[in-house]
Amino acid sequence: MEIKQIVYFLAVVDTGSFSAAAEELYMSQSSLSKQIMALEKELGFSLFDRSKRKISLTSAAKVFLPHARRIKDEYYSMLANVAPFKTSPSLSIIAIPVIAQYGIPSYIAQFKQAYPTVQLTVEEREASVILPALSSHQFDLAFVRDNYLDRSQFDYVVVARDKLKAILPRQHRLAERKQISLIELANENFIMFDKGTVVHELIMDACRSAGFEPRIFYASLRVESILGLVASNSGVALMMEKVVEYHQHPNIVDVPLAETISSNLVLAWSKHHQLSEEAKSFIAIIQKDSNRIN
Repeated sequence: MEIKQIVYFLAVVDTGSFSAAAEELYMSQSSLSKQIMALEKELGFSLFDRSKRKISLTSAAKVFLPHARRIKDEYYSMLANVAPFKTSPSLSIIAIPVIAQYGIPSYIAQFKQAYPTVQLTVEEREASVILPALSSHQFDLAFVRDNYLDRSQFDYVVVARDKLKAILPRQHRLAERKQISLIELANENFIMFDKGTVVHELIMDACRSAGFEPRIFYASLRVESILGLVASNSGVALMMEKVVEYHQHPNIVDVPLAETISSNLVLAWSKHHQLSEEAKSFIAIIQKDSNRIN
């Protein structure tokens, strides 16, 4: 039995499907299925009832599940605890997909130049998987948004301050306005980021606070798709100011909101995980800029 097989099994359980788990794990569905079948063969029983459209755990799998979670947690905890004794230093970072928009490559370049012998890995994932991965010591540090971040579990340093703006097609009736209140968009079609992203939840909460439920016309994980649909006059969007500035789409306008809805990008780490010297060094690079930001 390999630890990766247990990780794959738990990914299927937590996402609810092989296809979603494969996407989260950045592997093909067929490869994932083969790994799960290999685990089932070694265990001597089936883990999933595949006879229905929605997969479900077998009785044996329900007994196996808590053991699998403990094995995974212990494995990553072990790696974290022995990290200071490794002869070849390493640093693993997980990030929401905004590395380019917020200038993170420059921090990575600074670190690599200062510490060329450190094996640095950076992975982009969706927000919903980042904090659990950080808590279970799969990664040392994480670039995430500070909204909904549990301060009792995580420490952080601010990388960039940002806020939502209204994104409209150039021919929109409000495109020439200097400022827009959220309630003025209540009857519009919204082009949104997918569920599971912090920005999606932030927008939903903001609209509800303004007194309406946004009418979602389309949802996507890709900034380019959202901007393209807004430009085609299919609806409006709310998006972070720095993300809009980075993409500079010619056929949309961004208008400030009357309400200030902030979302800061931060570098976070678990309070319950002893930081390696490499992690502390990377944090120090961010803190130099953070002092300027604050």
